[in-house]
Amino acid sequence: MKHRASPLQNKARRNNQAEGFTLAESLISGIIVASVMTGVGRMGVSSMATSRNQSSRNSIEAAINNHIQLVQMHDSYLTAESIQSESGLNTSLNIACQNPSAFLMNHLQNVEITGTSPSPQIAMDWNSEDPNLLILTYNFEAPESSIAKEQRIVDINPNFSSQCYSLQ
Repeated sequence: MKHRASPLQNKARRNNQAEGFTLAESLISGIIVASVMTGVGRMGVSSMATSRNQSSRNSIEAAINNHIQLVQMHDSYLTAESIQSESGLNTSLNIACQNPSAFLMNHLQNVEITGTSPSPQIAMDWNSEDPNLLILTYNFEAPESSIAKEQRIVDINPNFSSQCYSLQ
């Protein structure tokens, strides 16, 4: 037969036992919480940097796309009629047809037509070596540290150049 402890003995045993956590348990749980918080903090900082880089990239890409559309629009407006008309450029089509890409480049580089640059971060290079193809290159520094320089290249065949050929 088992001996049962009296209620007074049970109360005495409970008072003798330590209540709460020991110093070692508290130290280990603190280390675990600190390491988890460090990982979460690093992920937060990384996501903020990525968001800032993405925002910069979006603004650069938008500026380039807007400028490309502006260039294409003004190229489409530059027809044989607008080159020759007195209210337009009032120039002979023969002069424009000597080097269509150079004529288009000079027209598009006019500040009143397409502006100077789509953004201070973007450098533009105009190349009219090929008389039938204008090459416009946008150079910029990538916002991400792992990528150095980037460029976007647009080839433009002058809209009016089809009027420069005659069937003989």
